[in-house]
Amino acid sequence: MYISPPPPECTTIEDTHVFLLLLAVLGFRVFAACLTSQGAEKLQAESSSHVTTLVLDVTDEKSISAARDFVAARLPEGQGLWGVVNNAGIVGPIGPSEWLSRDGYQTCLAVNLLGLIDVTRTFLPLVRRARGRVVNISSMSGRISVGTPPYCVSYYGVEAFSDCLRREVYRQGVQVCIIEPGGFKTDLLRQDTLFKSHKMSYDATPADIRQHYPELTVEAFGKIITRASAKASRKLHLVVDAYVLALTSRFPPTRQLVGSDVRLFYRLLWNLPTPLTDWILLKLGE
Repeated sequence: MYISPPPPECTTIEDTHVFLLLLAVLGFRVFAACLTSQGAEKLQAESSSHVTTLVLDVTDEKSISAARDFVAARLPEGQGLWGVVNNAGIVGPIGPSEWLSRDGYQTCLAVNLLGLIDVTRTFLPLVRRARGRVVNISSMSGRISVGTPPYCVSYYGVEAFSDCLRREVYRQGVQVCIIEPGGFKTDLLRQDTLFKSHKMSYDATPADIRQHYPELTVEAFGKIITRASAKASRKLHLVVDAYVLALTSRFPPTRQLVGSDVRLFYRLLWNLPTPLTDWILLKLGE
């Protein structure tokens, strides 16, 4: 998502569940990227005139360059982008590290990490022109490895890249913000999708290797994702509020922990001695 600057009087926000419409009300002109043309058309039909949709595949460098040219051609002469919001993400293949292939890791990294890096690099000159900000959506799994390995690895990478970038562009007037949500009830936690991904990894793994993971049978994993889904928060407006705060605050937080689970429980876990954290997470997985 790429955002051009709002009028100077737009400094406060109201709670809302509709991020794009809220930004439009605040006076932002929003360029909203969708993976497919059908998605872009649907979003455009449901949005205001302040929202312009475009097609973007973050795993394709040519698509990213085309998106940059599309946005740049529609900006007023000499004007840059106030913000780039990197929120494309997938769960990737599910299973313990020994079950997963190099291709499985690359599929997840291509979207969650390398796509984010390429989009940021490509759009940074436009953001620099506006002395704007880059908002990267990470995860609590970028701080503590809870979840499938490729997903965790990708968001640890997002954290590292964001930290490097923040220091590199500090003197250029560009701010870099990281949003770290906990567990929310989104498409990433759809039980049928997670179960299917786990079963594919399970079936592709030789039995002599699977026998070492009795806690990750298909039946056991079904219970795990049922519990995780039940605990996931429905308060998606908290994530929306974090997006908007990062874009509109004069001094935006460098990091925002979003959700009571990550603010209280997981934040405590990643500050405990590692053996104790491991023991607690293993007991929770039983």
